[in-house]
Amino acid sequence: MRYKLLSLLLLLLTLSCCAAADTGTAICLEDFLASADASGRPQILYTGQTSVSLTKRSEADAESASLGTLKAKETVQIFGFDQTWLFCWDNDVGIYYIKRANVVDIVPVAGNDVPYGVIPNRFVAVTACDTTLYASPDPESEALDTYPADTRMSLWMIQDGWAVIPYKRLVGYLYVGDLKELTPVAPSVEYAQDGDIIAAFTTFYSLKQTELNIGRMENIRVGCMYISHSYEPGEEFDFNAIAGPYRASRGYKPSPVLVDGGTVAGSGGGTCQVSTTLYNALLQLYDGITILYRHAHGPGGASYAPHGVDAAVGRNGDAGVIELNLEFRNDFDFPITIDSTVQNGSLCICIRKGRVSE
Repeated sequence: MRYKLLSLLLLLLTLSCCAAADTGTAICLEDFLASADASGRPQILYTGQTSVSLTKRSEADAESASLGTLKAKETVQIFGFDQTWLFCWDNDVGIYYIKRANVVDIVPVAGNDVPYGVIPNRFVAVTACDTTLYASPDPESEALDTYPADTRMSLWMIQDGWAVIPYKRLVGYLYVGDLKELTPVAPSVEYAQDGDIIAAFTTFYSLKQTELNIGRMENIRVGCMYISHSYEPGEEFDFNAIAGPYRASRGYKPSPVLVDGGTVAGSGGGTCQVSTTLYNALLQLYDGITILYRHAHGPGGASYAPHGVDAAVGRNGDAGVIELNLEFRNDFDFPITIDSTVQNGSLCICIRKGRVSE
């Protein structure tokens, strides 16, 4: 056991010195290992089942050493995750890593109320100038994207002068000096005052000027317009009922639609990114928001969000057809307001405490 603890400490040191933790592995691992006991065993938060045979990796890297294998439909013990990897525990080998995409039916263990996949965003900010989103906290690293001044987005955290941002299935870094209007998300709903942000999440979309993508961008804007209102205590939210039907008379344009892992032309494409972004914000409010219904796009999920936390909408549950919808109930004793911004490739959804003037 002493050897395992030493190995764990060495692993943490290696990760903390790594400049290019593009899935946020070092940050996430440090957070989740805060619960480790004196022997180095972390608190198991979730269990899941492998969908295929897998190799237990020694690091969050597909080329790292093997620590053994797992059979399909084998139960794994999960103590944490980053954008791409699950952090798992085995009494024989200690910590090992497997891809999120290869594990299904992930559920919290008894006594853990935090739903799987939650990445709390702790700040909301606006870019003060044209700025670059980097793959690591280094201006010489790969540029993931660029954003003009006055683009609003939520931030995972701020570390060593850099804003850390979940970006699709990676992590991006913005220089804090390029940001303005830095607003903290309230540390708890009890602490928050009326109008304060109590949860936030951002996803990013393409700005390609093709006809179908222009339609998709417009559909994201229209979908956000329909849902951006206040919702009373006890009120149930039905995305399809509020934002739909997804047709031209409601302002929607032809655009790509994700179906069974593939893309086809359809009406209302882009609204699933709205529902997914909203779902990721709602997951952060598990103590007062009850998810009544949610369905993923399929095994691969939607690439603009971390694997396993997307929410498809747009299809009613007709005979023989799976319903695609997002429904939740506000179980807080106060109204909540959905506040969304769509601009420059950034879809930012904030949940505010109380009713906000509309």
